[in-house]
Amino acid sequence: MRIQQYTGQKFITTMPEAGNQNPHHTLFAGSLFSQATLTGWGLIWLMLRERHLGGTIILADAHIRYSQPISGRPSAVADLGSLSGDLDRLARGRKARVQLQVELFGDERLGAVFEGIYIVLPAKPFGPYEEGGNEEE
Repeated sequence: MRIQQYTGQKFITTMPEAGNQNPHHTLFAGSLFSQATLTGWGLIWLMLRERHLGGTIILADAHIRYSQPISGRPSAVADLGSLSGDLDRLARGRKARVQLQVELFGDERLGAVFEGIYIVLPAKPFGPYEEGGNEEE
């Protein structure tokens, strides 16, 4: 998976078709679900960094609705406009709940919509970002 673009509003990822196609030459549903999960996770991670917050991001619940088979190079788009929740709770040492949508495209056509609920556990004070902390090592 690769980052295609981050604008501060939208986070877009892509992945290769090779290795993710089924025998019908469309994308595996599991590959698309994984891409959507990681795209949503990535947008939340970027938001935390921009706000100088740390935390452990966990996918708590998710579902995806496939409207048509996806072929071609897939892209996933997470937009801040679809996000709801309160990350500011982390600054007070409380866990945050964030819900967002990720749209999945192939050949420029929408093929699926993922909705995920992520829990962000508070950072360990003075620990590295990789452990949910708020300092780099």
